[in-house]
Amino acid sequence: MSRLPELSVQHYRHFLLVAELRSFRAAAARACRSQPALSLSIKEMEHRLGQPLFERGSRVVLTRYGQECLPLARELVEHHDRVAGALGGLARNEGGLLALASVATVAMHWLPELVAAYRLQYPGVSLRIFDDNSEGVERMVLAGEVELGVCSPVARDRRLEFEPLLHDAFGLVCHKKHPLAGRKSVTWREIAALPLVGTVAHRQLAGHPQAAFMMDRPVFVSNMMSLLAMLERGVGVTVLARLGVPPDSGRLAFVPLSRPRIERQLGIMRLAGRTLSPAAAAMQALLRGKAAGG
Repeated sequence: MSRLPELSVQHYRHFLLVAELRSFRAAAARACRSQPALSLSIKEMEHRLGQPLFERGSRVVLTRYGQECLPLARELVEHHDRVAGALGGLARNEGGLLALASVATVAMHWLPELVAAYRLQYPGVSLRIFDDNSEGVERMVLAGEVELGVCSPVARDRRLEFEPLLHDAFGLVCHKKHPLAGRKSVTWREIAALPLVGTVAHRQLAGHPQAAFMMDRPVFVSNMMSLLAMLERGVGVTVLARLGVPPDSGRLAFVPLSRPRIERQLGIMRLAGRTLSPAAAAMQALLRGKAAGG
């Protein structure tokens, strides 16, 4: 394969201007260059291509080779402009795709507001949002299925980078008519004998001996919607972090757990050592702002 001539897109632009305007003077004016400078650009192009583009003479006439080059040069410049425009649009968040995964609690409480703000600022960016437990969110980040995750750290994988945003305390979640619903707080010992429903979220309690009884529940529900439906019907009670209770759940009560107070950490999960896309960086800024604002 022969070596391609080293030509800039400006060479092609100058060639198109001269060919379309049929005047070196008019082309130089349109390009905001002096006529000698534009003529030199055409001569460089002809030298590197090894063929004349214009007939020699007083009139500006394309050679046969120049005629064959014209549509190709136009196609190249148009393609360059499309690509440059698309790249600039991505840098300015005027387009592109953001894939985000979040634990259901943040999806319920934060994402409606954040997505509305994001769409208002960056209407050209397509959003793909997935909800899962923290383990699932980490798996999606590691697999490259999403660029950002909002979850608690689980795997402690060195390929992941975690930025903490807030601490979320655990408490008893029960129906509002439950005898403990009106308490300011309850202890872990007080709830040990209750009909507790287990969830995936309870794996975050594994390192706390006071909550060891939560690890072996006769009823285990992995789906948050099913869990909440059971709680609203008084089938049982459970332990969740405060954000685990939906903001519009009027039938449920959250009672803080003490002795000890146990918290989970929520934050942004991403691949370590990777630069975020402009679309993801913008969402990261919104998440930080939401966490700082409470």
